[in-house]
Amino acid sequence: MEDVNYDGLLGMMSENNKKQDAIQAICKAIEKQQVNQSISKEEIAAIVKDKVTTVANYIELRIKQQTENQTKILSEAINGVNKKIETVFVPQNISYQPPKKIAFFRFEFLRTSVVIFILSVAISWSLVVNIKQMNDKQALKTKCNQLTDYIQQIQQSEKEQTKSKRAK
Repeated sequence: MEDVNYDGLLGMMSENNKKQDAIQAICKAIEKQQVNQSISKEEIAAIVKDKVTTVANYIELRIKQQTENQTKILSEAINGVNKKIETVFVPQNISYQPPKKIAFFRFEFLRTSVVIFILSVAISWSLVVNIKQMNDKQALKTKCNQLTDYIQQIQQSEKEQTKSKRAK
């Protein structure tokens, strides 16, 4: 549709250029006549006004025609789409199943909400166990470091004892 707009506008522009050229030619002819005759400014203004209104009316008519053509094309396209939509088969008697429910202590819950609740409990329990394991790991790391230091101290004391025995 944009091509139609541009083509129409370009056509109108070229026609306007032709009209302007014609107006300029007339103005030059009038100037030549003016050398021979004296024409009043009012007559020139009337001629220019007449030509300008003619061009304006022509442009207005062309724009109106383009708008009508585009409206017609658009309405035909919309009608075509509407006809295609009407031909699509949509079953009228579709029975929708109600959502499945689970009853706990005389309360009914949707099955999906129960599943979500169970998953959230499992995630929170997993998080708590992970935190506890992290604390246990930290405690074990601390004990391991203490035992390593203790073993190093024992090894150093044994080395010193063996050196002192050799020295004696």
